Formats: sequence, structure tokens, C-alpha cells
Amino acid sequence: MESRRVPDAAYRVTVASVVVNLLLGVLKVAAGLAFRAQALVADGLHSLVDLAGDVAVLVGLAVSRLPEDDRHPYGHHKFANLAEAFLGLLLVGLCAWLGVRAGFLLRSGDYAAPGAAAAAVAAVSLGVKEFLFHWTRRTARRLRSGLLAANAWHHRVDSLSSLAVTVALLATWWGGERLAFLDPLLTLLLAFWLLLEGGRIITRALASLLDTAPERARIEDFCEHILPIAGARAFHDFRVRRVGDFYEVDLHLQVDPHLSVEDGHAIATRVKEDLSSHHPEILRVLVHVEPATEDHLRHRGVSDRE
Repeated sequence: MESRRVPDAAYRVTVASVVVNLLLGVLKVAAGLAFRAQALVADGLHSLVDLAGDVAVLVGLAVSRLPEDDRHPYGHHKFANLAEAFLGLLLVGLCAWLGVRAGFLLRSGDYAAPGAAAAAVAAVSLGVKEFLFHWTRRTARRLRSGLLAANAWHHRVDSLSSLAVTVALLATWWGGERLAFLDPLLTLLLAFWLLLEGGRIITRALASLLDTAPERARIEDFCEHILPIAGARAFHDFRVRRVGDFYEVDLHLQVDPHLSVEDGHAIATRVKEDLSSHHPEILRVLVHVEPATEDHLRHRGVSDRE
């Protein structure tokens, strides 16, 4: 079975992210140096560091779409989970750095105090990164991609960092030095919130790498498509695991013991087709057919059909 192809939309939004992070990073660093805005320089370096995250996403998407081979008989989709974990770690690292730096600035009182031009650059970065965040998150939801969702939150880190810088620079421009403390204060609060988001991304990726079952609601949603199939009497040992941005399902299906092997196989095929048609996020379905006899019949998941 060939690995499921990653949609081109995932590549388009990630390549756009690479270009945007490169341009914004260079712009903010140059403007920060020109206007003596230390916070803007740090924000620009943050955008350049995001390039590493984008590269991780591109690698994860490219490797996960490779076909199965002798060394990877189940495909390469878990490379996407590995890249997702790396993104989460990078996100946590960046947030920790932002938080420590903000705390140091609050303690030292070394606040940035440039003018409106620096704030304008930060505001442009904020708008562009917010657009990229919503575009990436919308694509992630449409494709049910955890890897793209992780990268979307990476964009949100950058946009919120730009928000803190913009507010602080505007406040300094309007209110003077007495309001410059807003920059490190806002950065500290946002860093703490995004540390929690990074932790969620890492936890989700590790759960997939360890074959942890998905949430109960998803499993029940998959189960609903089994017994409505004509000839499916019961099922048990229903298992689901996440591989990359897809799911693998296996189950024991019980059918009339007097059916031929060919008829039992046909029922199992219809179960597979129904699950796959209703849930495109399912990569493969493995069905073990059993006779619905006294010895095999289980009381869980029994159909009402006679």
C-alpha cells in the first residue's frame, strides 16, 4: 500500500512561511539596528530562528509522504510526529528565552525607547504574521494536520512577540519612558501562555510516537461505521493509533459462520470502504474476520441484525 500523499496546500503555506520569516527577520533586525530598538532586533532574530521550524515542517512533510519500504513496512508518517515534537521543543525554548529576557529587562530597567518608525515596522510584522498564523491554522484544520497546527502556533509566537514590541514602542512614543516597561511585561505574560501551548504540542507528538490511543470521541465516531454494514454481526478489539497526520485502525469483525470466505471478505471490504470514505484521515484499516459463534461472539458492539 502506498503512503498517502500530503496535499500541496501544506507545502504552499510552509514555503510561504519560509519566505515571510526570512524577509521579516532581515527587515526587523535592520530596522532595530537603525532605530536603536533592542526589542525589535530580538524580534527579528526570533523570526529568523523560525526558519528552522519551517525547515523541520518541510522535512517532516517530505519524508512522511515516502512510500513503504523493507525497513519501514508501515510507511514514514511518524517522521511527521518527530518533526512536530521538534517544533514543540523549539517553541518552548523560544518562549523560555523570551520570558527570561523579559524578566531581566524588568529587573534592570533597560527598556527600549525608540520612536514611531520602529513601532511601524513591528506593526507590519504583527499583521503579516497574524495572517500567516490564520492561513496555516485554517489549512491545518482542513487537512487535519497536527504538524501544520504546531507550525501555526509558531507563527502566533512571533506575532505576539511583535504585538508586545508594537505596544511598548507606541506607549513609549506616546507616554514616554514611564510606559516603556510594557514591553518586557507583556512579553513575560505571553511567553508563559505560549510555554503551555508548546507543552501541549510536545505531549501530543509523544503520544503519537508511543502509539497512544486518540480521544474516546474519535474512536466512537469510527466505530459507528461498522455495524450499519449489512452482514456485520459484531466486532471487538477495536484499536486506533495516530501515524503522522493520519490514523490506522484494526478490529476483529464477526460475521455469520455459514458464510463463505469470499462473502466474509466482501463484508470486511465494505467496512473498510465505509470507514475510509467517511474519514479521509484514516490511512489504513485492518480487519480480522471471525465467525459469530458461541465461542467467538462478544457482547460488545453486537448488531441488532439477525
